[in-house]
Amino acid sequence: MDRLTLLSSVTYVLLLLSLLCCYYAVQKITTALRYRIFVLVIGFASIALLTWTLVDNKIMDYQDANIGLGLVFFLIWAITIVVFSLSIILLFISARKNKARLN
Repeated sequence: MDRLTLLSSVTYVLLLLSLLCCYYAVQKITTALRYRIFVLVIGFASIALLTWTLVDNKIMDYQDANIGLGLVFFLIWAITIVVFSLSIILLFISARKNKARLN
């Protein structure tokens, strides 16, 4: 397995885990469907962008460095970090609201 395959596999797994965490956190905070749909749209757009760039890199077989591929990886990692941070914040808010209700 080459480095690009390993890196893209890890990126897909981390992105999917962060999106699932955020979907679960949004579901606990609110019942509004628009927030959950927004999380799904961001997720599918990110996965489609990464898949498109990886397929393009495989088909074109660039001789030099592919700047677009690197930028897409940085963008996907930034999206993953933001979504995961947002889900952690939402879970803390949810836990605080549940704790306040119990008291």
